[in-house]
Amino acid sequence: MTNEVGTLKKGLDIFRLLLERPGITVQEIMETLGFNKSTTYRLVNTLEQNNFIIRNDQNRYQVSSELVLTVLQQNQAPFHFDWNWGAVPAMQELCEKTNETIYIGIIHGLQVVTTQVVSGHYSTRTHSEIGNKSDIHTSAIGKCILAYQTEDVQKRIVKALDYKKYTENTITDRFRFEKELHHIREMSYAIDDEEGEPGNRCIAAPIWKNGKVVAAIALSGPSVRVSKQKDDTYGQLVKQCAGKISSAIARNDS
Repeated sequence: MTNEVGTLKKGLDIFRLLLERPGITVQEIMETLGFNKSTTYRLVNTLEQNNFIIRNDQNRYQVSSELVLTVLQQNQAPFHFDWNWGAVPAMQELCEKTNETIYIGIIHGLQVVTTQVVSGHYSTRTHSEIGNKSDIHTSAIGKCILAYQTEDVQKRIVKALDYKKYTENTITDRFRFEKELHHIREMSYAIDDEEGEPGNRCIAAPIWKNGKVVAAIALSGPSVRVSKQKDDTYGQLVKQCAGKISSAIARNDS
């Protein structure tokens, strides 16, 4: 029994280390925790086989995104299909005011999935479809939702993200990304400043249900129209739209 408890503790030590330092190697695990080679490889292989951790092409390990998703789902109320369609009137109203594309998204795993779209009226506009996916760190919707999660969930997601670079504006530094999330909480809306696609900007605000952010709504368009000078104006409009949708959800549940 003592040996089993000791083995379990070592396995948990490795898991905890990967939560704190995602993307490290077996050698780095050995050096940090002081385990011998055979023990470390045996425990890492066991964790990997049971999908608690995953290995990338550079033989570096991190906590499985499936576990991250499970934690997120436990802390987030579901965004139902009925509410999603119920959001269309408010989305249409915002589209009529701005002529830009309006869409709703949720976090699934380490990505954002579009769940509803009202296309803009301009010939040159953002083209988004239901089911489209994007990385959380490049998406105004993703950043907006993540900014309002519990501290524990937020830290797990932040550490698990890949931070792939898509444009010159993409945030690829984890600590800078954490500051961005804090700034979003202060503003109550998030901005994608050509971070996922050159020439395209987006402003998103949170949708609430029972005190939790379950989704976000965004306005998106070319940077020449959705310019930095309009951030506050559009930010307030998107927040108002998100508030109407949140209120509709509350009425639907009452």
